[in-house]
Amino acid sequence: MAVPDIYEVKQKIITYQNRLRMSLLKKLEIMKLRYEKSMSSFVFKEPTRRIQENYLRIENQIKQLENLITAKYEKQKNKYSELIAKLDAYSPLKTIARGYTITQKNGKIVKSKKELNAGDKIEIRFSDGEKSAIIE
Repeated sequence: MAVPDIYEVKQKIITYQNRLRMSLLKKLEIMKLRYEKSMSSFVFKEPTRRIQENYLRIENQIKQLENLITAKYEKQKNKYSELIAKLDAYSPLKTIARGYTITQKNGKIVKSKKELNAGDKIEIRFSDGEKSAIIE
């Protein structure tokens, strides 16, 4: 029967122990480097920095929204003023104020001289009141 030499077995055990020790030291060094890299990250150095950056970004976006809303409001306000001015210009009362009249026969507006005959009673509206007349 062949039995391994005790000296060879001890050498193998010592070799395996050295390899294990070297492997553990290398693993420990790698873990230490990872830890140092993580701890040097700005998240650990300045934990509130990212929050402050996001806060400033949100503040800027709020200001942009406020400016957009203000611009939209001013644009709509100007459009509204223009429409009011047009409506005012087309108003029958403004037309009368410029010297025109509104003539009615039997409560209906007269649009043409063909609608009137001799003896018809009409009402004429001026800017300062109304008068009745009879067509001759």
